[in-house]
Amino acid sequence: MNPMRKKCVKEEICADVMIKILDFLPSKSLAKFKCVSKCWEKYIADCRCRRWNQKPHLVGFFCQHSEITRELLFFFSSDHSVIDGTFDDNLFHGKARLVAASNGFLLCNVKKVHYYVYNPATSQLLVLLKTQICMEDDDNNPPPVGFTICKVDNPDNKDDIISFTIVRYAIPLYPSNLQSVVTIESFSSETNVWTANKIILDVPLRLFPCTFMKSPSASVIDGVFCWYDDSLQITVYDSIHKSFWALKLPEDMERGRGCGYLGSSAGGLYFALNVIFKGTVIVWYLASNIRNRDAVWVKKYVGNVRSTVLQCPEDFGVEGYPHIELNNMVIHPTVPHIFYLGFQRNIISYDFEMDVAQLVNIFSGCPTMKRYKLFPFEWYQWPRRLL
Repeated sequence: MNPMRKKCVKEEICADVMIKILDFLPSKSLAKFKCVSKCWEKYIADCRCRRWNQKPHLVGFFCQHSEITRELLFFFSSDHSVIDGTFDDNLFHGKARLVAASNGFLLCNVKKVHYYVYNPATSQLLVLLKTQICMEDDDNNPPPVGFTICKVDNPDNKDDIISFTIVRYAIPLYPSNLQSVVTIESFSSETNVWTANKIILDVPLRLFPCTFMKSPSASVIDGVFCWYDDSLQITVYDSIHKSFWALKLPEDMERGRGCGYLGSSAGGLYFALNVIFKGTVIVWYLASNIRNRDAVWVKKYVGNVRSTVLQCPEDFGVEGYPHIELNNMVIHPTVPHIFYLGFQRNIISYDFEMDVAQLVNIFSGCPTMKRYKLFPFEWYQWPRRLL
């Protein structure tokens, strides 16, 4: 046998054994051991990936009206069932605005500086401390907010518990100016405090809120928070290394009015663009590492949604419509080639690989989908206890 080949086989076996050993350790121990070496960091990343590769029991999305905030609907993609999840006024004491969702938990905002983590499966509500910074929070100038839920192993061998992290940053009142400093405010359920940090940027950036998208356009992958805005860039915050930068959008993208969307599915980052006057949606996949500042985008799917829907207008309740205008979209959390799209009063699921559209729901007698926000939903068989 070739000596080099023998050495490679030995390394592969050792790595496999190491990952199996680490798999028995709780998440907090893995976080500590990640600093031992680069090899250990890779082993632990593989170990965590295997833990999170379980399939969710339910997949779909949340839907909330932009003004009737107490009403919340759940849509499940398995049987297209709809559940009324109206917020309990006794819990929130006011209008609860849904700002983010992660693994079946909701992040809600009632006032500019008050956030709540809500579990719709059990109606469990966790009231967070008041934020340190009062960022502008209105329809014209909202603070980009990121929210991620993760499972924490309980050292007492009882039910595991859930921890979460929230990250947000300020959009300047005059976004045309270059920003050399960005204020990041984050909350960890493990420390139970808001922490504000000012980060000096390597390269000054222009920060613009995404005004056209009605649904949130953000994602979190491996501690990296990403937001899409209207300056033809994606702003990125690495919560592990405390760094902030911008990613360029796909260079070959065909710019359409107002319909960019950023989301994650099956562990990958995707950017979708609705070319509004053509009824076409183009989807790109981020092929480079999430922490690589030089983004490599690969065009993944192109679908003419308008053409597909208008082939059978009666099935989608759009008889007599010469065209359809997509208002919002959200990616399927585990199947990247499926998107949920909203137009007129309808929500459809669209399969880019099969070029098939399927009606999910029609809001008869209600405002158009321009007034609704969509949030991806995936629910695992996890304990319902928040840290």
